[in-house]
Amino acid sequence: MNVQSFAVTVENTLNDLLNRIEVSAPEVESDLVDSVLTLLLPDDSQIIINRQEAVQQVWLACSDGPARFSQQDGAWRDSQTGESLEDAVSRLLSLRLDHPVPLD
Repeated sequence: MNVQSFAVTVENTLNDLLNRIEVSAPEVESDLVDSVLTLLLPDDSQIIINRQEAVQQVWLACSDGPARFSQQDGAWRDSQTGESLEDAVSRLLSLRLDHPVPLD
């Protein structure tokens, strides 16, 4: 995938994820600027998701540790666990908010 199509794909993914989070977890403050999605949780913790063009990955950072996602079969998958980006964010938000946060 070339750099431009990678950037567009990630931007679309982050916009979609932002929209799903706003519906499923309205208590989360979210901001998407320059392909960096920042989620501020009520406990003042953060989840930050951004693109890494050099390696064509999406990186997630939070206090639970980092995760790196690569495109596999049309989905962003954790390079270590195979978990999808949506499932990882859903799991992290559900743990922090003490209620299910479906993002699929």
